[in-house]
Amino acid sequence: MSDRPQKITFADMRDSGVRGLLIYCSDYRRSHSLAISGDRWSDDVRLSDLEPLFGAPSAASAAPTWPDFSWNKQPVAMMGYR
Repeated sequence: MSDRPQKITFADMRDSGVRGLLIYCSDYRRSHSLAISGDRWSDDVRLSDLEPLFGAPSAASAAPTWPDFSWNKQPVAMMGYR
């Protein structure tokens, strides 16, 4: 059992109208992030269940994963990361 807090399930996230995920590099110096669809995971999976899957070999811990509340919005050109 992990000491990491359990996050919401995909069912909870979808009930809130959110279908996308933001995944952040656990190394704060790198500041890498990725926005992906959460459609591939079933409703009973927790966001915290995915965090170890996205950890980079060079990172000391799992990658923090959060709902992407802007998943269905047009990107702002000056932001540059989408």
